[in-house]
Amino acid sequence: MERWKHATVYARSAQSDVIPCVNLPFQHGWRRRAFDAVLAVPGLRRRVDWLTSLDDEDFDQRLATAAQPVDLFDGVMGHCVDATRQVPLRSARRVVTSLNTHIQHLDRVMRDESRRVGATTPLFVSPRMVHRVLDELNRASAIRVCSDHARQTFLDHGVAADRVHAIPIGIDLEHFHPVDKTDDVFRVLVVSSVTPRKGVHYALEAFERAQLPNTEMVIIGGTGDAWSRRLIEDYTRRCANIRLEHCDVSREPVGQHYGRASVLVHAAVEDGFGLVIPQALACGRPVVATRESGASEVIRDGETGFVVPARDVDVLVDRLRLLHSDATLREHMGHRAPATVAHLSFAAHAERMCEFYRQVLDQS
Repeated sequence: MERWKHATVYARSAQSDVIPCVNLPFQHGWRRRAFDAVLAVPGLRRRVDWLTSLDDEDFDQRLATAAQPVDLFDGVMGHCVDATRQVPLRSARRVVTSLNTHIQHLDRVMRDESRRVGATTPLFVSPRMVHRVLDELNRASAIRVCSDHARQTFLDHGVAADRVHAIPIGIDLEHFHPVDKTDDVFRVLVVSSVTPRKGVHYALEAFERAQLPNTEMVIIGGTGDAWSRRLIEDYTRRCANIRLEHCDVSREPVGQHYGRASVLVHAAVEDGFGLVIPQALACGRPVVATRESGASEVIRDGETGFVVPARDVDVLVDRLRLLHSDATLREHMGHRAPATVAHLSFAAHAERMCEFYRQVLDQS
């Protein structure tokens, strides 16, 4: 946005020294009161679908009131459905940005994986959200996704190819940079929330089955429900070399997270991008990621890491054993990795976005 001469950001909380930011906090109104009431009841606070809908729809209504007339509007999928029907935004070129795969693909995969693992926490994708998003997509001038994988899911659900544009997310290459590993422990790093969608349970199973000497697994992420807490408790009880940590990888020095890793594993069954993949590559670490992780597209299979099928624990075990046994392979992969994500700098991302916006504005 700072490359665009005239732009305004509407967000829950945003700051910039260059462009105006209009913050629309979730602090009052009946939806906030309902949100707090749900959180206050132990039997209801697991209703992630209710909480997500209340938050998204509150933002949508505040945006509808605050928005001024514009030529082009870019909104995150599901957050701007009602606002784009109102006069200030209705006549603008409207971009819908999807950080995930197509909403129906996302919904199907999440429900399927939850059934597979026996997780009973309601999903944040409610039928109401699906309906709202489909309406939003139908009215969009263009749809922006983060990977070719995500784009394909839109095509598979009948969206015209010329309406869906894949633009990968940029990363801070000043922060994420190669660092030397300072010990000889083979450390498997997982940076992810512990949810069925992210596939952490497959990474845990593979690590336990691999039975590698002088190893440990570090998971940087949160457990948000009973299933995820029980999963971590079960594995850490059986395996003393598995632990959960809390760390902000975007702020703390890379030597405290990616720099300690021998390999990053991202075993997601659905992920529109997976920002941790290029972050790890930029730090000179090989990555093992599933094909369903959109950012696996930046991995050179066999050269900077491995791209594997989702849910295939046998293949994960094989790749971990290979990397553990071959320090030279790890070194060569890590050496090649940063160059493969050099095109994902913030500056390059800004240029791609500006060109995309120009194309949308030039549509007849």
